[in-house]
Amino acid sequence: MTDFLQFRLTFPRFDFDQTFLFGPGLHVIYGESGTGKSAFINQILSERTQTVNFEISTVSCPNGIQKVFQNPDTQIVSASVAGELAFSLECKSRNTQEIFNQITELKKELIFECGDQRHPATLSGGEKESLNISTAFSVSPKCVLIDDGLSFLIEHSKEKMLSFIHDKIESTGCIVLWLTSDHHDLKYGKTAWELSLSSLLEWSGETKPFPSFKRHSDESNLKLNCHQLSFSYTGGSTVFNSLNCDIENFSALGISGSNGSGKTTFAKILLDIEKPSSGDIQISKNGHTLSMAYLEQFPEKMIGADSIDLFIDQLTQAKKLDPLKMNHAINNLKSCQIEWEQIKDKTALELPWSTLRLILTIWLLNCNYDLVILDEPTFGLGRKQVINLAHYLQLYLKSNQLIIISHDKEFIYSFCDQILDLDQQLLITEPFKTISNEKN
Repeated sequence: MTDFLQFRLTFPRFDFDQTFLFGPGLHVIYGESGTGKSAFINQILSERTQTVNFEISTVSCPNGIQKVFQNPDTQIVSASVAGELAFSLECKSRNTQEIFNQITELKKELIFECGDQRHPATLSGGEKESLNISTAFSVSPKCVLIDDGLSFLIEHSKEKMLSFIHDKIESTGCIVLWLTSDHHDLKYGKTAWELSLSSLLEWSGETKPFPSFKRHSDESNLKLNCHQLSFSYTGGSTVFNSLNCDIENFSALGISGSNGSGKTTFAKILLDIEKPSSGDIQISKNGHTLSMAYLEQFPEKMIGADSIDLFIDQLTQAKKLDPLKMNHAINNLKSCQIEWEQIKDKTALELPWSTLRLILTIWLLNCNYDLVILDEPTFGLGRKQVINLAHYLQLYLKSNQLIIISHDKEFIYSFCDQILDLDQQLLITEPFKTISNEKN
């Protein structure tokens, strides 16, 4: 047994061969989507991994490693929050009273409140992440490997979870290796690194400012009216209680708010996926109802076990995708370093989560919908990729409309012409000025 995590990292094509040693504390490794962050963790764990251009060998690590997955749904196994909190503890001990006492303490450490019997599927992405972090640390591991497992959390919620993690590190001497696609996370690490396609180097600290974009509002004639909207999940707290808003003439509407504030629920009620307990949401253009497409927060649910190609074929058969636009979409993918011929026959489970989200975003934006709703479209994307996506969405907004749900304030405030802040139940009509004042 060792109190350190040590391994050898080799990039054969780039003559990079170094041995790394990480001691107790939080170590943050940033990488763009596609650099192999998930493979990095899997190779440390000697798990099967996709083909990447590096190799990790000669691994020496403590016993009792816990992994926090990028997709929070992958880690959740129980049908209730209480069952999820109990699962790891039950695997370690059969003492019922001890488990009960530990669950009581774990519930106090969660950054959100909900009933014991609430199904984890009804939690927000950020709430699921915090639940997974809590359960990973519940068994007092000596090493925790986090695969982008905090990226749905807004900043103040993330800071709460990091305070929790630091407390665990201080009490147990745990080693935490956190691989992330958000360069802002580097400031939280005892050490900070950047993983590229050719090396793993200490972070230089250089970051270009996020660009601002032209607004496309004025005469879109879109209207969204929310009247006395109320909604609660079974076994959970109230999400909306008589919410009212009237929004007109937007091309890009951002929906922001803290984890659990109802961003995704708002969209699902708008799409008639969820039913409110009272009140309603109506959206129209020139008095007519709209055809809408929705990119799920968890995009693998959109295609199930089918291949990407079959999903695109279904869009074509439904007359939502003009065959003449297919080459345009394929070229858009290529500009994002995604080769259609290499990925079209793959399923959701065979693709990196961020890559799948980007692929589906591009295809939906080339379809014949009046409005596209994107739920957390930047998750898993590095800074350069987020800026590229923002540029692409700007081109789309010249003749189309979007609703973008995101906890990434810098992203949606950079080009959305209006923002519905669910925390304050406030409509922000000049978001760029708001965020500019905050920076100053």
